[in-house]
Amino acid sequence: MKLKQTRRANGCKWICKPTSACTGSECTVRTNSVFKNSRLSLPQLLELTYEWSRNSTRTVAGAECPAGKAAVLRWYEVLRGISSEYIEQRHSTIGGSGLTVEIDESVVTKRKYNRGRMADNNQVWLIGGICWETRDIFLELVQKRDATTLHSIIMRHVAPGSTILTDGWRAYNGLENNGYTHAMVNHSENFVHPNDPFVHTQSIENLWRWIKPFLRSKGTHRGSLIHYLREYQLKRSGSNSFINILRAIKDVQEFE
Repeated sequence: MKLKQTRRANGCKWICKPTSACTGSECTVRTNSVFKNSRLSLPQLLELTYEWSRNSTRTVAGAECPAGKAAVLRWYEVLRGISSEYIEQRHSTIGGSGLTVEIDESVVTKRKYNRGRMADNNQVWLIGGICWETRDIFLELVQKRDATTLHSIIMRHVAPGSTILTDGWRAYNGLENNGYTHAMVNHSENFVHPNDPFVHTQSIENLWRWIKPFLRSKGTHRGSLIHYLREYQLKRSGSNSFINILRAIKDVQEFE
């Protein structure tokens, strides 16, 4: 195919002229890509991607681009979907032999009008973990905080052989039977174990202090909450969140 310049937003396209062996065709850089259904130019889409990566509001992004609010909203939703798919594809356990993982749950929002399959007490709970040595994290929404639910999530996200630190919630009892070393601190009495200063959950508590304002800035829409969490994970996974989302776009398209 030959590359030909055009006056349209893409700037160029590849053309294969009809021959006896080929009916002819043409394509652009958008063909079969995440950009194919957008009417915005490629420079606009890249600018919006950059604004999304730095947590700019849709109003700010639209002014910088410039683009309409509806177009910005659609592209932000596309990027959030890519983030979710990318994080799910790259799922791996954290911790491992000789490593320590703090685990805790926290209320992130309350559901309105008793809608949605969330906790019976009208609260939406989040469980997360952070590895001391690698700073890797996992985040999941939970409908129940019972032992069966929490143990299942921990076994999916934390490698056997890890030392797990938790508060005194009874649902964590029995983690030793799943191949972990387990230590806990009773938060009703202390935030650091009185006999061992290395037994605490201060790292995961600090993670909540970052995540909750991030979720509030997104509006904590119930149906989108898990996607907001995946967005946070993607942006946190490296020092440059713009490069992170570009890498995610590339990897998700190759996977498809």
